[in-house]
Amino acid sequence: MASIIEFRLPIEQFALAHTFEEVANLHVEIERFAAQDPDSVMPFVWVTTDDFEAFETAVDDDPSVESYSRLAECNGEQFYRMDWIADAELAIHLLTEKDAAITTAQTTGESWEFQVMCPEHDSLSVVYNFCAENGLSLTVDSIYELDGKDGSAHGLSESQHTSVMKAREMGYYDVPREVSLTELADELDVSHQALSERLRRGHANLIDRALSSEDHTQDEAPPAADHE
Repeated sequence: MASIIEFRLPIEQFALAHTFEEVANLHVEIERFAAQDPDSVMPFVWVTTDDFEAFETAVDDDPSVESYSRLAECNGEQFYRMDWIADAELAIHLLTEKDAAITTAQTTGESWEFQVMCPEHDSLSVVYNFCAENGLSLTVDSIYELDGKDGSAHGLSESQHTSVMKAREMGYYDVPREVSLTELADELDVSHQALSERLRRGHANLIDRALSSEDHTQDEAPPAADHE
């Protein structure tokens, strides 16, 4: 059965470490990966920063990046395609050898946060063993099977479920709000940006699950005209 792992790696043990040393107030979120060959991956990334010129200058000197190109700009963010050739061994291993799907990968500079879907039940040991063999400091936040139970209830990961429930408990969804996103982030001991992204994904998963269930119910129900 397929399973999901959420884990973190120190920024210095994955791509763009040099860039984050040079640029402050930087957030990078990978939209998707494309594995080109056994030695490189091509991520498509959204970048948020106060200084895109400084970001591109730092990327020019980053040993993990062979090349990059800016593809689009939207709402103050810029979208890039990059070719990573160093410090991305874990992503390459998962994508090219284990048929895994990296569904989330983002960082604000302290660590890379990943959500990975693996087709096999032993996904944790696959990731853990690879990290141990390559000297990577893996921190696992959650692991669960895609069976609709435990942390994956309602289509949410464990961290998404915890964040959404805490937000509801503290009045984040009340009108007016009883707590700000910053206060909620402090309560959960995560960054403002990380919590914002986590809630956004959680809300999207809840909507997708609700609409999927609704469509399924409608498909099964006979048309109204048949009852007349």
